Amino acid sequence: MGVRVCEAMAKRNVNGSTYLTVEEVAERFGVNPTTIYRLAQAGKLPGIKVGKQWRFSVARLDEWAADRERLG
Repeated sequence: MGVRVCEAMAKRNVNGSTYLTVEEVAERFGVNPTTIYRLAQAGKLPGIKVGKQWRFSVARLDEWAADRERLG
């Protein structure tokens, strides 16, 4: 693993939790980043706003997705 990758990953890890950007979440779910912004701003997707940027906990996203799967 290159130094740049390690540095980028370290910046996204806080207290043992990994956080993703809007673009990373959009890629993960196969949707447009605009969809992620809309869901986050509406409070339908768990995320936190840091300054002008959104960050999403991988653990919370996994829980959110599992809940949606259960609800059908």
